[in-house]
Amino acid sequence: MGTIVMPKLGMTMSEGTIVNWCKEVGEPVTKGEAIVEISSEKLTQELEAQEDGILLAKYGDVDAVMKVGEVLAHIGQEGEEIPETAATPSTAPQSSTSETDTASKTPAKQGQKKGEERIFITPLARKLAKEHNVNIEEVEGTGGNGRITKRDILREASNQISTQAVKQAANENAQVAHSDDIGEGLSPIRKTIARNMRASLHNTAQLTLHRKAHANALLAFRRLLKTESESHQLQLKLSVTVLIARATILALQQVGAMNSRYENGQLKEFENVHLGIATSLDDGLVVPVIRNADHLSIGQLATKIEKIAANARSGQSNPDELSGSTFTITNLGASGIEYFTPILNPAETGILGVGSLQQELALSEDGQVEPVQKMPFSLTFDHQIVDGVLAAQFLDAVVKYVENPHLLIL
Repeated sequence: MGTIVMPKLGMTMSEGTIVNWCKEVGEPVTKGEAIVEISSEKLTQELEAQEDGILLAKYGDVDAVMKVGEVLAHIGQEGEEIPETAATPSTAPQSSTSETDTASKTPAKQGQKKGEERIFITPLARKLAKEHNVNIEEVEGTGGNGRITKRDILREASNQISTQAVKQAANENAQVAHSDDIGEGLSPIRKTIARNMRASLHNTAQLTLHRKAHANALLAFRRLLKTESESHQLQLKLSVTVLIARATILALQQVGAMNSRYENGQLKEFENVHLGIATSLDDGLVVPVIRNADHLSIGQLATKIEKIAANARSGQSNPDELSGSTFTITNLGASGIEYFTPILNPAETGILGVGSLQQELALSEDGQVEPVQKMPFSLTFDHQIVDGVLAAQFLDAVVKYVENPHLLIL
Protein backbone atom coordinates (compact mmCIF):
# COMPACT_ATOMS: atom_id res chain seq x y z
CA MET A 1 0.00 0.00 0.00
CA GLY A 2 1.25 3.46 -0.88
CA THR A 3 0.94 6.41 1.46
CA ILE A 4 1.10 10.09 0.52
CA VAL A 5 2.08 12.46 3.32
CA MET A 6 2.42 16.22 3.60
CA PRO A 7 6.02 16.87 2.49
CA LYS A 8 8.50 19.33 3.98
CA LEU A 9 9.16 21.77 1.14
CA GLY A 10 11.53 24.04 3.03
CA MET A 11 13.57 24.32 6.20
CA THR A 12 10.93 26.39 7.98
CA MET A 13 7.83 24.59 6.72
CA SER A 14 5.78 22.96 9.47
CA GLU A 15 2.40 22.68 7.74
CA GLY A 16 0.81 22.87 4.31
CA THR A 17 -2.60 23.59 2.79
CA ILE A 18 -4.59 21.26 0.54
CA VAL A 19 -5.35 23.27 -2.60
CA ASN A 20 -7.05 20.65 -4.80
CA TRP A 21 -7.77 16.94 -4.96
CA CYS A 22 -6.98 15.61 -8.44
CA LYS A 23 -8.53 12.20 -7.72
CA GLU A 24 -11.57 10.98 -5.81
CA VAL A 25 -11.80 7.94 -3.53
CA GLY A 26 -12.36 4.77 -5.58
CA GLU A 27 -10.79 6.10 -8.78
CA PRO A 28 -7.88 4.19 -10.35
CA VAL A 29 -4.47 5.90 -10.34
CA THR A 30 -1.24 5.21 -12.16
CA LYS A 31 2.32 5.75 -11.01
CA GLY A 32 3.37 9.36 -11.59
CA GLU A 33 -0.20 10.66 -11.77
CA ALA A 34 -1.05 13.74 -9.68
CA ILE A 35 -3.20 12.90 -6.64
CA VAL A 36 -3.36 16.12 -4.64
CA GLU A 37 -2.11 19.67 -4.99
CA ILE A 38 -0.71 21.27 -1.84
CA SER A 39 0.59 24.71 -1.00
CA SER A 40 3.31 25.80 1.41
CA GLU A 41 4.05 29.38 2.36
CA LYS A 42 5.94 29.99 -0.87
CA LEU A 43 5.00 27.48 -3.54
CA THR A 44 2.35 25.11 -4.81
CA GLN A 45 3.19 21.52 -5.73
CA GLU A 46 1.41 18.40 -7.00
CA LEU A 47 2.06 15.14 -5.15
CA GLU A 48 2.17 12.09 -7.40
CA ALA A 49 1.29 8.44 -6.91
CA GLN A 50 4.31 6.21 -6.42
CA GLU A 51 2.51 3.08 -7.62
CA ASP A 52 -0.50 1.89 -9.60
CA GLY A 53 -3.71 1.17 -7.74
CA ILE A 54 -6.89 2.74 -6.41
CA LEU A 55 -7.28 5.79 -4.20
CA LEU A 56 -8.57 4.06 -1.09
CA ALA A 57 -8.80 7.08 1.21
CA LYS A 58 -8.01 10.76 1.34
CA TYR A 59 -7.67 12.94 4.41
CA GLY A 60 -8.56 16.60 4.65
CA ASP A 61 -10.78 18.76 2.48
CA VAL A 62 -9.67 21.58 0.21
CA ASP A 63 -8.20 24.47 2.28
CA ALA A 64 -7.47 22.13 5.20
CA VAL A 65 -4.14 22.81 6.93
CA MET A 66 -2.11 19.66 7.57
CA LYS A 67 1.09 19.21 9.52
CA VAL A 68 4.26 18.04 7.73
CA GLY A 69 4.32 14.25 7.84
CA GLU A 70 0.56 13.81 8.26
CA VAL A 71 -1.07 11.29 5.95
CA LEU A 72 -2.96 12.78 3.01
CA ALA A 73 -3.99 9.65 1.11
CA HIS A 74 -3.68 5.88 0.84
CA ILE A 75 -3.27 4.06 -2.50
CA GLY A 76 -3.70 0.31 -2.77
CA GLN A 77 -5.71 -2.46 -4.36
CA GLU A 78 -9.46 -2.84 -4.26
CA GLY A 79 -10.60 -4.43 -1.00
CA GLU A 80 -7.28 -3.80 0.72
CA GLU A 81 -7.62 -2.81 4.37
CA ILE A 82 -6.95 0.84 5.15
CA PRO A 83 -4.54 1.38 8.06
CA GLU A 84 -5.61 3.45 11.02
CA THR A 85 -4.79 7.17 10.61
CA ALA A 86 -5.12 10.10 12.97
CA ALA A 87 -7.33 12.00 10.56
CA THR A 88 -10.81 11.01 9.48
CA PRO A 89 -10.72 9.86 5.82
CA SER A 90 -12.96 11.49 3.24
CA THR A 91 -14.24 8.17 1.86
CA ALA A 92 -17.84 9.26 1.48
CA PRO A 93 -19.79 12.47 0.88
CA GLN A 94 -20.32 14.46 4.06
CA SER A 95 -23.71 14.86 5.62
CA SER A 96 -25.17 18.22 6.57
CA THR A 97 -23.26 17.90 9.84
CA SER A 98 -19.61 17.91 8.69
CA GLU A 99 -17.66 14.90 9.93
CA THR A 100 -14.48 16.83 9.26
CA ASP A 101 -15.59 19.60 11.58
CA THR A 102 -16.46 17.07 14.27
CA ALA A 103 -13.15 15.26 13.89
CA SER A 104 -11.13 18.46 13.96
CA LYS A 105 -12.86 20.17 16.85
CA THR A 106 -13.65 17.41 19.33
CA PRO A 107 -10.05 16.31 20.03
CA ALA A 108 -9.06 19.95 20.53
CA LYS A 109 -11.73 20.43 23.20
CA GLN A 110 -10.69 17.27 24.94
CA GLY A 111 -7.05 18.33 24.79
CA GLN A 112 -7.92 21.64 26.38
CA LYS A 113 -9.07 19.98 29.60
CA LYS A 114 -6.14 20.67 31.87
CA GLY A 115 -4.46 17.58 33.27
CA GLU A 116 -6.77 15.12 31.50
CA GLU A 117 -5.52 14.55 27.96
CA ARG A 118 -2.66 15.59 25.73
CA ILE A 119 -2.90 18.90 23.87
CA PHE A 120 -2.19 18.45 20.15
CA ILE A 121 0.06 21.34 19.01
CA THR A 122 2.83 21.80 16.44
CA PRO A 123 6.35 22.54 17.75
CA LEU A 124 6.36 25.98 16.09
CA ALA A 125 2.96 26.83 17.59
CA ARG A 126 4.18 25.80 21.06
CA LYS A 127 7.24 28.04 20.65
CA LEU A 128 5.11 30.98 19.51
CA ALA A 129 2.70 30.43 22.39
CA LYS A 130 5.58 30.78 24.83
CA GLU A 131 6.88 33.92 23.10
CA HIS A 132 3.44 35.59 23.10
CA ASN A 133 2.37 34.32 26.55
CA VAL A 134 -0.61 32.47 25.09
CA ASN A 135 -2.27 29.78 27.23
CA ILE A 136 -2.59 26.83 24.85
CA GLU A 137 -5.29 25.27 27.06
CA GLU A 138 -7.61 28.08 25.95
CA VAL A 139 -6.85 27.81 22.22
CA GLU A 140 -9.06 25.88 19.80
CA GLY A 141 -6.99 24.12 17.16
CA THR A 142 -7.98 24.27 13.50
CA GLY A 143 -5.35 21.90 12.11
CA GLY A 144 -5.68 18.22 11.31
CA ASN A 145 -7.09 16.21 14.25
CA GLY A 146 -7.80 19.50 16.04
CA ARG A 147 -4.10 20.27 16.30
CA ILE A 148 -3.14 23.81 17.33
CA THR A 149 -1.13 25.51 14.58
CA LYS A 150 0.91 28.68 14.22
CA ARG A 151 -2.17 30.39 12.78
CA ASP A 152 -4.20 29.58 15.90
CA ILE A 153 -1.53 31.00 18.23
CA LEU A 154 -1.12 34.18 16.18
CA ARG A 155 -4.89 34.61 16.17
CA GLU A 156 -5.07 34.25 19.94
CA ALA A 157 -2.09 36.58 20.44
CA SER A 158 -3.75 39.12 18.18
CA ASN A 159 -6.97 38.79 20.17
CA GLN A 160 -5.09 39.49 23.41
CA ILE A 161 -3.41 42.57 21.95
CA SER A 162 -6.75 43.73 20.60
CA THR A 163 -8.39 43.33 24.00
CA GLN A 164 -5.71 45.46 25.61
CA ALA A 165 -6.07 48.11 22.93
CA VAL A 166 -9.83 48.24 23.42
CA LYS A 167 -9.39 48.73 27.17
CA GLN A 168 -6.96 51.59 26.56
CA ALA A 169 -9.31 53.22 24.08
CA ALA A 170 -12.64 52.56 25.76
CA ASN A 171 -14.17 55.73 24.37
CA GLU A 172 -13.20 54.99 20.78
CA ASN A 173 -15.00 52.75 18.30
CA ALA A 174 -11.87 50.98 17.11
CA GLN A 175 -12.15 48.06 14.75
CA VAL A 176 -9.43 45.52 15.40
CA ALA A 177 -8.40 43.08 12.64
CA HIS A 178 -7.47 39.56 13.74
CA SER A 179 -4.51 37.81 12.17
CA ASP A 180 -6.65 35.00 10.74
CA ASP A 181 -8.66 37.56 8.73
CA ILE A 182 -5.61 38.70 6.78
CA GLY A 183 -5.84 37.51 3.18
CA GLU A 184 -9.18 35.78 3.75
CA GLY A 185 -10.77 34.85 0.42
CA LEU A 186 -7.52 35.19 -1.56
CA SER A 187 -5.59 32.45 -3.32
CA PRO A 188 -3.05 30.60 -1.14
CA ILE A 189 -0.07 32.47 -2.59
CA ARG A 190 -1.78 35.87 -2.27
CA LYS A 191 -2.85 35.02 1.27
CA THR A 192 0.76 34.21 2.15
CA ILE A 193 1.97 37.44 0.57
CA ALA A 194 -0.66 39.43 2.48
CA ARG A 195 0.32 37.91 5.80
CA ASN A 196 4.05 38.24 5.19
CA MET A 197 3.73 41.88 4.19
CA ARG A 198 1.49 42.73 7.15
CA ALA A 199 3.89 40.94 9.49
CA SER A 200 6.83 42.78 7.94
CA LEU A 201 5.24 46.19 8.44
CA HIS A 202 4.09 45.31 11.96
CA ASN A 203 7.45 44.05 13.20
CA THR A 204 9.85 46.57 11.63
CA ALA A 205 10.48 50.31 11.46
CA GLN A 206 10.75 50.73 7.70
CA LEU A 207 12.28 53.77 6.05
CA THR A 208 13.08 54.30 2.37
CA LEU A 209 15.93 56.31 0.85
CA HIS A 210 15.92 57.37 -2.83
CA ARG A 211 18.87 58.19 -5.05
CA LYS A 212 19.82 58.23 -8.74
CA ALA A 213 23.01 56.95 -10.31
CA HIS A 214 24.52 57.87 -13.68
CA ALA A 215 24.02 54.76 -15.78
CA ASN A 216 25.83 55.60 -19.06
CA ALA A 217 29.03 53.83 -18.02
CA LEU A 218 27.14 50.76 -16.79
CA LEU A 219 25.18 50.45 -20.05
CA ALA A 220 28.37 50.80 -22.10
CA PHE A 221 30.06 48.16 -19.92
CA ARG A 222 27.09 45.83 -20.45
CA ARG A 223 27.37 46.24 -24.24
CA LEU A 224 31.08 45.44 -24.05
CA LEU A 225 30.45 42.29 -22.00
CA LYS A 226 27.72 41.15 -24.41
CA THR A 227 30.03 41.65 -27.39
CA GLU A 228 32.81 39.66 -25.70
CA SER A 229 30.36 36.95 -24.65
CA GLU A 230 28.94 36.57 -28.14
CA SER A 231 32.40 36.54 -29.75
CA HIS A 232 33.32 33.59 -27.54
CA GLN A 233 29.92 31.93 -28.11
CA LEU A 234 28.97 32.11 -24.45
CA GLN A 235 25.24 31.72 -23.85
CA LEU A 236 24.85 34.42 -21.20
CA LYS A 237 21.87 36.69 -20.56
CA LEU A 238 23.76 39.76 -19.34
CA SER A 239 20.88 41.93 -18.16
CA VAL A 240 21.16 45.19 -16.24
CA THR A 241 19.76 43.29 -13.24
CA VAL A 242 22.82 41.02 -13.28
CA LEU A 243 25.20 43.98 -13.04
CA ILE A 244 23.10 45.64 -10.33
CA ALA A 245 23.12 42.34 -8.43
CA ARG A 246 26.92 42.28 -8.61
CA ALA A 247 27.09 45.90 -7.42
CA THR A 248 24.75 45.07 -4.55
CA ILE A 249 26.82 42.08 -3.49
CA LEU A 250 29.99 44.17 -3.33
CA ALA A 251 28.15 46.91 -1.42
CA LEU A 252 26.88 44.34 1.11
CA GLN A 253 30.44 43.14 1.67
CA GLN A 254 31.45 46.74 2.26
CA VAL A 255 28.55 47.54 4.63
CA GLY A 256 27.99 44.20 6.35
CA ALA A 257 25.24 45.41 8.68
CA MET A 258 22.83 45.46 5.72
CA ASN A 259 23.49 41.76 5.10
CA SER A 260 21.68 40.58 8.22
CA ARG A 261 18.48 39.03 9.56
CA TYR A 262 16.65 39.79 12.79
CA GLU A 263 14.32 37.02 13.95
CA ASN A 264 13.36 35.24 17.17
CA GLY A 265 14.99 38.04 19.14
CA GLN A 266 18.41 37.53 17.57
CA LEU A 267 20.34 39.62 15.02
CA LYS A 268 22.69 37.69 12.76
CA GLU A 269 25.09 39.33 10.32
CA PHE A 270 26.16 36.99 7.52
CA GLU A 271 29.62 36.67 5.97
CA ASN A 272 28.20 35.27 2.73
CA VAL A 273 25.54 36.96 0.63
CA HIS A 274 22.37 34.96 -0.09
CA LEU A 275 20.72 37.26 -2.60
CA GLY A 276 16.96 37.21 -3.21
CA ILE A 277 15.66 38.28 -6.63
CA ALA A 278 11.95 39.22 -6.53
CA THR A 279 10.20 37.46 -9.42
CA SER A 280 6.69 38.28 -10.62
CA LEU A 281 4.21 35.48 -11.31
CA ASP A 282 0.72 35.60 -12.80
CA ASP A 283 -0.87 35.34 -9.35
CA GLY A 284 1.74 36.83 -7.07
CA LEU A 285 5.39 37.31 -6.25
CA VAL A 286 8.12 34.97 -5.05
CA VAL A 287 11.74 35.58 -4.09
CA PRO A 288 14.09 32.84 -5.33
CA VAL A 289 17.49 32.93 -3.67
CA ILE A 290 21.04 32.76 -5.00
CA ARG A 291 23.06 31.25 -2.20
CA ASN A 292 26.66 32.37 -1.72
CA ALA A 293 26.22 34.91 -4.50
CA ASP A 294 29.45 36.60 -3.40
CA HIS A 295 31.37 33.59 -4.72
CA LEU A 296 30.03 33.96 -8.28
CA SER A 297 31.49 35.84 -11.24
CA ILE A 298 29.28 38.08 -13.37
CA GLY A 299 28.82 35.26 -15.90
CA GLN A 300 27.94 32.71 -13.22
CA LEU A 301 25.58 35.22 -11.63
CA ALA A 302 23.81 35.74 -14.98
CA THR A 303 23.34 32.00 -15.45
CA LYS A 304 22.05 31.53 -11.89
CA ILE A 305 19.58 34.44 -12.05
CA GLU A 306 18.14 33.20 -15.34
CA LYS A 307 17.76 29.66 -13.96
CA ILE A 308 16.09 30.50 -10.65
CA ALA A 309 13.72 33.00 -12.30
CA ALA A 310 12.68 30.41 -14.91
CA ASN A 311 12.13 27.78 -12.20
CA ALA A 312 10.01 30.20 -10.18
CA ARG A 313 7.80 31.16 -13.12
CA SER A 314 7.26 27.53 -14.11
CA GLY A 315 6.58 26.40 -10.54
CA GLN A 316 9.62 24.11 -10.58
CA SER A 317 11.63 25.85 -7.86
CA ASN A 318 13.52 23.71 -5.41
CA PRO A 319 12.18 24.55 -1.91
CA ASP A 320 15.68 25.61 -0.84
CA GLU A 321 15.64 28.20 -3.63
CA LEU A 322 12.76 30.04 -1.97
CA SER A 323 14.12 30.63 1.53
CA GLY A 324 17.14 31.91 3.39
CA SER A 325 17.83 35.20 1.60
CA THR A 326 19.83 37.84 3.50
CA PHE A 327 19.03 40.75 1.17
CA THR A 328 16.60 41.23 -1.73
CA ILE A 329 16.53 43.12 -5.03
CA THR A 330 13.22 44.02 -6.71
CA ASN A 331 13.20 45.61 -10.17
CA LEU A 332 10.21 47.54 -11.55
CA GLY A 333 12.17 49.17 -14.36
CA ALA A 334 10.31 47.25 -17.04
CA SER A 335 7.04 48.68 -15.71
CA GLY A 336 8.15 52.28 -16.18
CA ILE A 337 8.23 53.00 -12.45
CA GLU A 338 10.81 55.52 -11.27
CA TYR A 339 10.74 55.48 -7.46
CA PHE A 340 8.71 53.24 -5.14
CA THR A 341 8.71 51.93 -1.57
CA PRO A 342 9.52 48.21 -1.49
CA ILE A 343 8.49 46.31 1.65
CA LEU A 344 11.09 44.27 3.48
CA ASN A 345 11.08 40.51 3.22
CA PRO A 346 10.34 39.31 6.78
CA ALA A 347 13.47 39.24 8.97
CA GLU A 348 15.71 40.94 6.40
CA THR A 349 17.33 44.31 7.09
CA GLY A 350 17.17 45.77 3.60
CA ILE A 351 15.64 45.55 0.13
CA LEU A 352 16.81 47.49 -2.94
CA GLY A 353 14.23 48.69 -5.45
CA VAL A 354 15.36 49.46 -9.00
CA GLY A 355 13.36 51.84 -11.20
CA SER A 356 13.28 52.51 -14.94
CA LEU A 357 16.09 54.41 -16.66
CA GLN A 358 15.44 58.15 -16.88
CA GLN A 359 16.64 60.35 -19.75
CA GLU A 360 17.96 63.66 -18.42
CA LEU A 361 20.18 66.55 -19.50
CA ALA A 362 23.36 67.32 -17.60
CA LEU A 363 26.47 69.50 -17.92
CA SER A 364 29.63 67.70 -19.00
CA GLU A 365 33.05 68.49 -17.54
CA ASP A 366 33.69 70.98 -20.35
CA GLY A 367 30.40 72.75 -19.67
CA GLN A 368 28.44 71.25 -22.54
CA VAL A 369 24.85 70.05 -22.16
CA GLU A 370 24.58 66.36 -22.93
CA PRO A 371 21.93 63.66 -22.50
CA VAL A 372 22.51 61.15 -19.73
CA GLN A 373 20.63 58.13 -18.46
CA LYS A 374 20.07 57.86 -14.75
CA MET A 375 18.99 54.85 -12.73
CA PRO A 376 16.72 55.44 -9.70
CA PHE A 377 17.21 53.34 -6.58
CA SER A 378 14.84 52.95 -3.61
CA LEU A 379 16.42 51.39 -0.52
CA THR A 380 14.05 50.29 2.24
CA PHE A 381 15.74 49.34 5.52
CA ASP A 382 14.78 48.46 9.09
CA HIS A 383 15.57 51.52 11.22
CA GLN A 384 15.62 49.23 14.27
CA ILE A 385 18.76 47.56 12.93
CA VAL A 386 20.64 50.32 11.08
CA ASP A 387 20.52 54.10 11.11
CA GLY A 388 19.95 56.33 8.11
CA VAL A 389 23.64 57.23 7.82
CA LEU A 390 24.69 53.57 7.51
CA ALA A 391 21.92 52.87 5.00
CA ALA A 392 23.06 55.91 3.01
CA GLN A 393 26.61 54.53 3.02
CA PHE A 394 25.34 51.29 1.56
CA LEU A 395 23.37 53.09 -1.15
CA ASP A 396 26.42 55.23 -1.88
CA ALA A 397 28.46 52.06 -2.37
CA VAL A 398 25.88 50.67 -4.83
CA VAL A 399 25.98 53.92 -6.80
CA LYS A 400 29.80 53.87 -6.80
CA TYR A 401 29.88 50.43 -8.45
CA VAL A 402 27.15 51.37 -10.95
CA GLU A 403 28.98 54.52 -12.01
CA ASN A 404 32.36 52.75 -12.08
CA PRO A 405 31.37 49.35 -13.51
CA HIS A 406 34.93 48.11 -14.14
CA LEU A 407 35.17 47.75 -10.35
CA LEU A 408 32.61 44.93 -10.66
CA ILE A 409 35.30 42.58 -12.02
CA LEU A 410 38.19 43.63 -9.79
